[in-house]
Amino acid sequence: MSDYDEIKETIFHYFEGVKNKDRARLERAFALDVANIIGYDDRNADGGRVLWCRPMRETIDKWTSDEFETAWLTYGKILSVNIFSDVGATATFDCAGLYIDTYQLVKLDGEWRIANKFFTERQKIVGAEKSTAAI
Repeated sequence: MSDYDEIKETIFHYFEGVKNKDRARLERAFALDVANIIGYDDRNADGGRVLWCRPMRETIDKWTSDEFETAWLTYGKILSVNIFSDVGATATFDCAGLYIDTYQLVKLDGEWRIANKFFTERQKIVGAEKSTAAI
């Protein structure tokens, strides 16, 4: 399998893992010993965005909890993948048209894992529709 296809599969494990509250798929998608999620979406009391960071293990606990709602996860689409070395890549992902995720990926023990995830609310991205691959 090509690196691109392996990265696509890793992102698919992430998306389907969240959508189906599947801990095994989520743990397969991330480099759990180092991975973090960084968000720039929560509004503060003044209506502005807040930048925050949380370890991925905590996030997976939240995503697989009974309280976490997944009905909004209707689709996911890879917008870009940049493989810049034999062990490093970045990817951009449209999450249900609501958020844009960016991933830093690392190849560990021969398998691609998400080392970090940053997301923010989706805004019009010029040119994004030119390089898409649906999952």
